[in-house]
Amino acid sequence: MADLLSPELQQLVEHELATGNYGSENELLLEAVRLLADRDHRREQLRCELQIGRDQLDRGEYTEYDERALRERFDQLKQRVQQRIEGNRNIK
Repeated sequence: MADLLSPELQQLVEHELATGNYGSENELLLEAVRLLADRDHRREQLRCELQIGRDQLDRGEYTEYDERALRERFDQLKQRVQQRIEGNRNIK
C-alpha cells in the first residue's frame, strides 16, 4: 500500500498499525472504505432532508419568528436538551 499513499497517509497507516488499532493494512483499508460508505450515506440522507425542507418552504409550510419569539424558541429547545441530558444521567 505504501506506493499508493502520500508519505503523510503512509505515516498514519503505520501509526494505526503500531498502536494496535488495526491488525493489518487490509483491516484498516476495510474500515476506511466502510467509513467512506457511511459518510456517503449520511450525505445522501442530508440531501434528502434538505430537499424536503426546500419543498416545505416552496409550499409555504414554515413559521416566521421575530427576534423575541426566536429567542424564546431557542430557550425552549435548550431547556428540552438539558432535560434529556439530565434524564440520560439518571439512566446510568
